[in-house]
Amino acid sequence: MWFCLGTYVRLSILPHQISQQDWISVYKETVKLLKAYDFADLGEKKLFDIQIPVYVKSEEHEEPSRFWRTCGNLGSKKFAETFRLYSDIKMYREAVPVSNNETDILKGYESSVVVFNAKTQGYPYHLYILAIAMLIESRFPKFASVSGDIDHLQCVKAKQWADTHLSTPIKLPLRVDPRQLLNRFSPKNESEKIELIEKWTIADQEKILELVYTYSDKETFHKWIKEKLVKHSSPTQIGAVKLLVYYLNLVRDINSLVSMACKEEGGPKYKPEEMLRAITLTWVSIPPQNYDFLEAFRKIEGHPAIVERTFGMMVMDIKFPGREIKTYIPLNEVVENFTNCYPEWDNKANLLLQQGNSRIEEELQEFYRSIAPMLALNNEKESEGSFLDNEDAFLYFNNHAVLLSEEQDFHLKTIAYSIEKFLTKNPEIKERLYGYEIGSMKLILGKMLTEKFRMFLTEDAWLWIEGIREEEFIMTLLAKLILDDSYNFKMKANNYRLLRGMFENKLITEKITEYRKDPKVITHIQEMIDKEKNTNRD
Repeated sequence: MWFCLGTYVRLSILPHQISQQDWISVYKETVKLLKAYDFADLGEKKLFDIQIPVYVKSEEHEEPSRFWRTCGNLGSKKFAETFRLYSDIKMYREAVPVSNNETDILKGYESSVVVFNAKTQGYPYHLYILAIAMLIESRFPKFASVSGDIDHLQCVKAKQWADTHLSTPIKLPLRVDPRQLLNRFSPKNESEKIELIEKWTIADQEKILELVYTYSDKETFHKWIKEKLVKHSSPTQIGAVKLLVYYLNLVRDINSLVSMACKEEGGPKYKPEEMLRAITLTWVSIPPQNYDFLEAFRKIEGHPAIVERTFGMMVMDIKFPGREIKTYIPLNEVVENFTNCYPEWDNKANLLLQQGNSRIEEELQEFYRSIAPMLALNNEKESEGSFLDNEDAFLYFNNHAVLLSEEQDFHLKTIAYSIEKFLTKNPEIKERLYGYEIGSMKLILGKMLTEKFRMFLTEDAWLWIEGIREEEFIMTLLAKLILDDSYNFKMKANNYRLLRGMFENKLITEKITEYRKDPKVITHIQEMIDKEKNTNRD
């Protein structure tokens, strides 16, 4: 399951329903958007007398047919998978039979052609490639469809940007706009309405629940919730608890929830004791100030999902299934509402809820203590700058707006130490490297980075490397590559991110070089290692 994680933007079309004349007209509009943002493409530049792959600004290509492509953006120095768009509609018609006469892409989705379906990994270019996909759907509303890891607010942001560069505004994608969806299909009854919303609307589970509540009558919504709960054998299962949380956020009524889940026909008829445990797991009667520190972990609508965060949210859901609660009902009211359905449970309900709340509050306190240093760093407001995670810190560190944390700075010192120790232990490598002219060192650097490490840099990065005159700078970069290659570190994600920071941000390499040449730093790290060895020996 984990291998499918990723953040996608997808565009599908019915190519036989779109004329070449109309397609080329819209293609020209996409080129306007391409030029309006610093989209990146992987090209080639001649550096150190060899051709080196380098990230450059995206532009149109002429062969085999006019097209453009992009895989990230230059400003963020973040790159993921490639998106490509051809100017010739024939490139897409070849993928589907001419006999297909479907005139609405949502009615013939399985016979549509995928123009692109690639991972942005939530990097900044996500919103801008989404804007281009939205432009195409907007111009061909029945023949094109945007989907992927998107939400309504992302699309609003993408539209706002695109509209500033186009003569005719674009619309939101149908799949994030339920009103547009229902107008298109005109459902005959409430059940059809819900079926359409569930099948086509791209939104998280809580948003879908809100939409069903908004666009259907109370009776239909009630029946729909019961059908969802019936799929869970116990109300304490994560999926069931999340449904209870979303219901309470929306309806804010324990009485109807207990009746629906435990007593009504067509519902799951959970046992009272199980239901009490589930209510505890929703956190509905836990004062919000006891878990408000978890705000840092909430999904932020309008921000593309990042893989690591998505995985982290899955783990958080398992540990704290009630963390999305937005409703607070005092414990005595919860007990009162519960005993309206089960009068005989008055004292026992109060005791079980109190015990459950106490256990959860203890777990929250323990979790808070474990993450307090991270929260403190996250919340620290220093006038001279801010702190970022490792990948972004190493890419964007600039000594004022973006700073390094103590831990990140110490990491650079350990890198400096490892380089110095590697060169000391391998005097023949050190002697050979220092024997090269600086131009030859840069040539070796370029070939190793692109051929062995398959790491591609922006043009700006290569320009600063090309302009380096200090031998020790090049030695830091080159020795790091040789060290990583020798110990097979190049495939490790954290190491890869640091390397990119070293090459894309000269200030990181400056710091490591400075620490390499500082005897106090090297001695300090050595003393720490020796102390650790002695401790383990004892």
